[in-house]
Amino acid sequence: MSTPTAAGSLSPYEAPPLSQGEIRVLEVAPASFGEPVECTIKRISLLDDPVPCYETISYCWGPRRNPSTIMLNGHLVEVPASSEAAVRRMRLSDRPRVLWIDAICIDQSSTTERSAQVAFMATVYSTAKHNLVYLGEDDEDMADRGMKALEVVADDMRAATADFTLVWETIRNENSGAIVSSNEPFSADVDFESLEALFNHHWFR
Repeated sequence: MSTPTAAGSLSPYEAPPLSQGEIRVLEVAPASFGEPVECTIKRISLLDDPVPCYETISYCWGPRRNPSTIMLNGHLVEVPASSEAAVRRMRLSDRPRVLWIDAICIDQSSTTERSAQVAFMATVYSTAKHNLVYLGEDDEDMADRGMKALEVVADDMRAATADFTLVWETIRNENSGAIVSSNEPFSADVDFESLEALFNHHWFR
C-alpha cells in the first residue's frame, strides 16, 4: 500500500498522532476538472457535537501503477493514482468540498494508525453527510445508459413493492422463506448491456 510522500522530508501527517475519535479530512479547493488537485489536510473529531461536515469516498485501489500527485498543504505530494482520480472527479468547480479518502487521510506508513483507523471506519462512514462512490472514468460511455436502466428497474420495483416498503415480503416465499423470482417482463425495455458493464465493475466484487 503506497504512502503519500512529499519532496524532501516534508510529511502531510503532523505530530502528535490522531486522538480518540479523530480523523483527517481533505478540504479540496474548487477548480475545473482538468486543473491540478489542491487540498488542505486537517483534523476533525467525530466526538464533537455537532460533528463537522464531511463526505467519504468509496472506490477501488486498483492495480499498482505510477502514482499521481496533488498539492497538499502547499506541497506537491505523491498519492495512489486511483485516489487522485477519485478526488478530482468529486471536486466541485464553485466551492470547496471536504472529503475523506483512506489512501490520503490515513498515514499509510504507520501500522498503528492504520489499524486504529480501520477499526474506526464504520463510524467514519456512518457519521459522514454523504458516502460517495467512485467507479472510475466512463471510458465506454455507459454511465448514462446504466443510470437510465436502473431507473427503469427501480420504477417496476416501486410499483411491485408498494414504493419499496414491501421488498422482503415480495421476494420471499411466505411459507418456505425461499427467495422467489418472477418471469413477468419489465414494463419498458431494459438496457442489460449497460447494467452488466456497471455491475461487473471491481467495486461491486
